[in-house]
Amino acid sequence: EGVDFLAIAAVSEGIELRNAGIKIPLLMLSLCNPDEVLTAVENDITPLVFDDEYIELFAEASRKAGRKDYKVHLAVDTGMGRIGCYPEEAGVFARKISESGFLKMGGICTHFAAADSLKEEDRKYTQHQFELFLSAVENVKKEGIDPGIRHCANSVLTLDQPDMHLDMCRPGIIAYGYYPGDMNREYFEKKGN
Repeated sequence: EGVDFLAIAAVSEGIELRNAGIKIPLLMLSLCNPDEVLTAVENDITPLVFDDEYIELFAEASRKAGRKDYKVHLAVDTGMGRIGCYPEEAGVFARKISESGFLKMGGICTHFAAADSLKEEDRKYTQHQFELFLSAVENVKKEGIDPGIRHCANSVLTLDQPDMHLDMCRPGIIAYGYYPGDMNREYFEKKGN
């Protein structure tokens, strides 16, 4: 159907897709338990990494699996407060990924805290997070490292903010035919979308 990546939430979902013959890249947007790391690598599931511990876990699992240049995506916390390194640390962690001997930057991402809100202060905060994310990407590039696929656009931004699409969008709820957050058909009709 032309999909380049599938997003998953758990290693078990990735295994199920691999067992069903799905060969395209699988990006796990949540964290796995340390005891699942080797299984994730063996099933070619692309993880998010963001600190020394996760980088080391995936580098060691890649070594055990005999994988070189195993792609990981660096998660950057631009203000949601769940997972990710700070934007100013992105270059440091990209360097650690690059120097691990087994990992490669496949991409860089962030999650927005309030993108599905129509409140002006939330829309400004989303723009602020986007600018922080772009600074993180630049910090990686300053290290001489290709950041890979840059992605941050969720369902709302996929529909409403083409400037935030970058290299890949991550539509979630809209894939099921629902409008995201505070947005509805009337909102998009007014915009002419």
